[in-house]
Amino acid sequence: MKKLIHWMDVNFEAILMVIFFSMMILLVTVQVFLRFVLKSGFSWGEEVARIFFVWMSFSSFGYLTRNSRHVRVGFLTGKFSEKVQKVVLLICDILFFIFTAYGLKAVVSLCLDAAKYHDKLTAVPWNYNVLYLAGALGFFMMVVRNIQIIVWKLMNWKAPLERFVNYDGVFYENNKICFEPAVKDKMEELEAGMEEKIGLGE
Repeated sequence: MKKLIHWMDVNFEAILMVIFFSMMILLVTVQVFLRFVLKSGFSWGEEVARIFFVWMSFSSFGYLTRNSRHVRVGFLTGKFSEKVQKVVLLICDILFFIFTAYGLKAVVSLCLDAAKYHDKLTAVPWNYNVLYLAGALGFFMMVVRNIQIIVWKLMNWKAPLERFVNYDGVFYENNKICFEPAVKDKMEELEAGMEEKIGLGE
């Protein structure tokens, strides 16, 4: 059970992203073939592809949060001491957690309204919650991942800044995604070797 939880912790969002991206590409490819070769096509193809794109995008939110890969400007904080940087980063994470919690509350309210008033999409007779639930998932996973990030920072408060920030999740144990290509490992080894040679002045 513990191994399953860890596996889901590492792979959940990544697998969702791949599934929705693959479905979107397959549908768009079929739609293009039908339209330009057979002069036909699905009337609902574009809207369903857009739904897949929305789900893929929101699925990435938790992944980016867990691995500290959201866009941030570090020019100002880089001017301070390491301790001050840690305080600023922790405060930012807490504020981001509050934002995501309010965002989740707003999306859940939107989902309830869509279910109550039976709002429908244009091309397919589906409730708008087909879209809104993607937002609920995205904000929920950001809330969960934010809690993980805050706990990580508190547990590694005395660690070096690089480990404290944990950009790209490099300090997580067994953090390799199940379908991650082996070539990436070789590229990372080559990059590490080049950095070592540069450091030695070779």
